[in-house]
Amino acid sequence: MWIKALTILYFTLAGYDMLGQVHEGASHQFRAIASFELLDINQQKNTRINPDEKPLSLFLFLSPECPLCQNYTLTINGLQQKFNQLNVYGIIPGNAYTVEDAVNFQNKYHTRFKILIDSKLKFTHYLKATITPQAILLDSKGNLLYTGAIDDWVQGLGKKRTRATRNYVQDAIEQTLQQTPVKVQKMKAFGCKINDY
Repeated sequence: MWIKALTILYFTLAGYDMLGQVHEGASHQFRAIASFELLDINQQKNTRINPDEKPLSLFLFLSPECPLCQNYTLTINGLQQKFNQLNVYGIIPGNAYTVEDAVNFQNKYHTRFKILIDSKLKFTHYLKATITPQAILLDSKGNLLYTGAIDDWVQGLGKKRTRATRNYVQDAIEQTLQQTPVKVQKMKAFGCKINDY
């Protein structure tokens, strides 16, 4: 019996050691981000975000029925394809949409990025997301680089340009990778308010 107890203790300590290796030298922000559980709609199970896989992580807060979210999937797909140094996640906040809704959205708009559901809104509140679509760009330590509108295509509710003239998210990515300060770190996002349910 004592052999069994020692075996359990060994694997428990080994597990803690592995966690220590994952988070060794990680910032407070990194640890917080890695602690949230979100539902992966393809694997049908909870997962944790590991923002140190690549230098940058882009979180796009989405509502499957939102026309702006639907329109921006092409832009976000393009960013993921253009920048190998970028993790891209679509985050659906709350319980308003089912996994089936999210999968249908993914299939219809051919999203190439991972889509996760934040049913308890804990991750959404941590990143202070309030609108869909809203983009939030972080570095591998969890530091905020940019938050807000993806570009300037939308000027207000019901007001759109023919095409975007300023690409806030892309500019922030490029400036960070070039190791220069991000010139525009925040820009108001227009869309649907994220509700607390």
